[in-house]
Amino acid sequence: MGIRRDERSGSSSVPRVLTSLPWVVVLLGVSLLTVLLLVALLSLRGPERQSAAPAPAPPIYLPTVAETTTSPAPTDAPLIAVDTTASPTVSASSTPSRRASSARPSASASAPATAAAPRTGALAARYQATASGRDYFEARLTVSNGSARGQDWRVELLFTGNVKGIQASSGSGLSVTSQGNGWFVLRGTDPLGAGQSAVVQMRFSRTGSGDRPGQCTVNGNACTIG
Repeated sequence: MGIRRDERSGSSSVPRVLTSLPWVVVLLGVSLLTVLLLVALLSLRGPERQSAAPAPAPPIYLPTVAETTTSPAPTDAPLIAVDTTASPTVSASSTPSRRASSARPSASASAPATAAAPRTGALAARYQATASGRDYFEARLTVSNGSARGQDWRVELLFTGNVKGIQASSGSGLSVTSQGNGWFVLRGTDPLGAGQSAVVQMRFSRTGSGDRPGQCTVNGNACTIG
């Protein structure tokens, strides 16, 4: 009887061992697969990290600008004057042309500053504007002889073209002529005595504005204006 019990117990333990073997195989297989997966993941992450680093950018070359040097303009270059009233042809000659003595002297459009008084002993003239209206203005001209002898005198007044006519009066002999375009010539009919003065009252007709001449001379010397 005892022998049969052992045989039965031995025969029953064998199937239990056999039935537990598949689970062991499965666990070993799962562990092996897990190890293989971890190795594969680690081997893949290495190349990913290496490939993640960006490639260095190619060098950038900026275009270079050539330096330009400017040479200064020559100081001895001839100046070219343009006359708006003449023909558009410009002359480059440096020698001024001579004009006839009857040509109208040039005058600035703006009134000049007060000229310096002539030297002692010469004739002196002073022009002063005294009144002004819409189409006229009045002025006084004083001619003084500072020399020790009598002298003839000639005063030239040059205005812009807007001054059209003149009326003049004086206590001594006076001659007035117009050369046109605002150019008037006043002269004494008799010599002005030593140390004496002649006063001329004048009234000018005009269009526009302005009551000062662009040029005033007495026997070629500049007058005092103002």
